[in-house]
Amino acid sequence: MYDHSSVEARWQAVWQQTQIYETDVGRAIDKDSPKHPPFYNLMMFPYPSAEGLHVGNVYAFAGADIYGRFMAMNGRDVFEPMGFDAFGIHSENFAIKKGIHPNQLTARNVERFRETQLKRIGNRFCWHHEVQTTSPAYYKWTQWIFLQLFKAGLAERKKASVNWCPSCKTVLADEQVIAGECERCSAIVVQRELEQWFFKITRYAQRLLDNLEHLDWSERVKTAQRNWIGRSERDGTVQYHLRDWLISRQRYWGPPIPIIYCQTCGTVPVPENQLPVELPQTEDWLPKGTGNSPLADIPEFVNTACPYCGGAARRETDVSDNFLDSAWYFLRYPASNCSDVPFDPQITTAWLPVDMYIGGAEHSVLHLLYSRFITMVLHDLGYILFEEPFHCFRAHGLLAKDGAKMSKSKGNVVNPDQYIKEYGADTLRTYLMFLGPYDQGGDFSDRGIAGIRRFLNRVWQLVMRHQDSIRANELDGESQRELHPTIHKVREDIQALKYNTAIATLMSYLNTLEAKEHLAQAEIKSYVLMLAPFAPHITEELWHRMGESYSIHQQSFPQANPEFLTQAQVTIAVQINGRTRTTLQLAPDATQEEAIGLVMQSESLQRYINQQEVRRVVYVPGRIINLVI
Repeated sequence: MYDHSSVEARWQAVWQQTQIYETDVGRAIDKDSPKHPPFYNLMMFPYPSAEGLHVGNVYAFAGADIYGRFMAMNGRDVFEPMGFDAFGIHSENFAIKKGIHPNQLTARNVERFRETQLKRIGNRFCWHHEVQTTSPAYYKWTQWIFLQLFKAGLAERKKASVNWCPSCKTVLADEQVIAGECERCSAIVVQRELEQWFFKITRYAQRLLDNLEHLDWSERVKTAQRNWIGRSERDGTVQYHLRDWLISRQRYWGPPIPIIYCQTCGTVPVPENQLPVELPQTEDWLPKGTGNSPLADIPEFVNTACPYCGGAARRETDVSDNFLDSAWYFLRYPASNCSDVPFDPQITTAWLPVDMYIGGAEHSVLHLLYSRFITMVLHDLGYILFEEPFHCFRAHGLLAKDGAKMSKSKGNVVNPDQYIKEYGADTLRTYLMFLGPYDQGGDFSDRGIAGIRRFLNRVWQLVMRHQDSIRANELDGESQRELHPTIHKVREDIQALKYNTAIATLMSYLNTLEAKEHLAQAEIKSYVLMLAPFAPHITEELWHRMGESYSIHQQSFPQANPEFLTQAQVTIAVQINGRTRTTLQLAPDATQEEAIGLVMQSESLQRYINQQEVRRVVYVPGRIINLVI
């Protein structure tokens, strides 16, 4: 049995010391640098609005990281940044609940997220490019984007009947009202007549609709966007369900809207050289419910001079919706260390659009739609060369607890720290990916986590047992027909984000290797390499103990030899009540009785069957067997 605590702490320290994951984004435009095609691997940055991450966050981040590690092992220069979406009602409501100023609470939570959790889950995060939306260095450019829309006639202040949350004491965009309730607090939303700021996203409705046809996104997400845009025709007139984006909020915790009201000059933008308009520190930050932001009660903030005529003027006191913060953060990551521009044109062109974006399906309307809109506007204004931000988007499934989404307010959050301490990050990552299809999620239960730990122990013991006797000679034909279909299956499954079946294939192949008295070098090295994206710490340690050069995560992922893919045996998926639990190798023409016999002999499947009666069997030769119990 290996000591996961010492192994994981050691390699996390080595990775940090050697800065192995700190991508030099300038390499992509340096003519003298060796070229590996850039690959921007993005995951949705978290709200640091609670005391820490839950296992649902680890599920999302680990799944995205596995893909990034796989692409790095396939010759890509992977950029995998991380940051914190710390402004907004979500964070402010939590601060109200705790009775702590949001500035203090956010700083504390970000520190915990980063240092005691995110750095321990085994992701290849590029921390040199971290962004925090609450930093003036970041929201300076959020305000700059507001000004570009204002100057282009795409931002306007008008009186309108708007959604008002009496609990959050602020207006809400239509997209933030679910079945008549506030999506943040579930309070019943009412209508109020108020002067508010809007972005004219409706001008882009048809383009937002048309461009969906060219995106590598799941049809489910595309359909959600089509439905929200809601194009319809009647009597030759085209109408849309989409409404302009209500951008202003009557709260404290957000970027002040960079507008000044002058009696002589009217509504004028803050000059760009005066950005950022910093959020003032105040102890009177609680929402008022009057239709005004708490900033309206700070005279030294409100009262100012008009930048154009020098006369007395007043600042806008609303702050912008935090969805504006997250509508452009992917542009900021590569240029996060630049103070004079929001994004570097050359570097942005080299790294974007994002190659792979993985996030929750619940963001398929608001965040993705707003991000697409802001990107289109910046493209039209000549700042960037592309009009769609995410080439490929994949939604991961929801990891629930007791049938409900994990939520701090519901009290059903499962903290990952205890599992990392007891079993290790590698075990937790692998277990979460083994729970079911990554795009479907499931209900979290820790009943099987010990089994994954035993699986990793077996891998450790296998390498330890054979490390001094591994043969460098070529594989015989039978071993080739065992190894290469395994490589082919694992490679295909990772590419398709079918992590559970990839792990099942690795488990099945481990049984094959354990049964052998002698192992060839190609067998054991290929196995550890295939496991590396899932369990980065233990595989780094095993690679080191095998005398190989640092780091395993800079090696090439094994390639299957097509010559050995036509095999005497095939690998089939084994399902219990429709959920894939493992794979088996058997003859292509094996009968149903033979397949059932092998299933019943599998020790790893007995905990699922648990001596229950098999009521029905669905068997597709060469592909799948499903036992209904």
